[in-house]
Amino acid sequence: MVWIGITGFMLLAAFLLGGLWLDHVRERRVYERPGILLRPGFWLAYRSLRLVLFLAGWSMSAMAFPRTSGLLALLLLLAWSWKRLLQGRLVRRRMIRRAFALEKRRDPSASDVQILQRVMHSIHPSWGDELLEQIAIDNPTPERAADMILRIERGALPAGFSPARLLRLR
Repeated sequence: MVWIGITGFMLLAAFLLGGLWLDHVRERRVYERPGILLRPGFWLAYRSLRLVLFLAGWSMSAMAFPRTSGLLALLLLLAWSWKRLLQGRLVRRRMIRRAFALEKRRDPSASDVQILQRVMHSIHPSWGDELLEQIAIDNPTPERAADMILRIERGALPAGFSPARLLRLR
């Protein structure tokens, strides 16, 4: 019975490592990412595999060690909630607003667009200067710029836009 529980915790660890791998890959530049990420079949298999790892690991560990798996569930829920809070709109707005005010006090002669560009460049240095300039021009307040950055980070695309359609061979 102990081996079943240990195997369950190992499956849960594999589930977590799969999520860390995905975060690592998403932080890389687009042209440095593996080509398999462009295939819809990969995403179906990846999500299915992670779901199976989580459910199997959880059920196996709960059978052998119910209190330990309950504590782990609480810790994972707290970690997930903290991550969602930090990636949320309110925290992002407050962070950019504070950075904007600090930069404005440091350089009062700079325009709001220039200050927003500096702040966004400090958050995402790998984004191009033209993109950051366009975001700052289109969204002149720190709150609107924060919302736009959040949409870009989450990969929210306009309705009807399909990257797969652009990548099809003709």
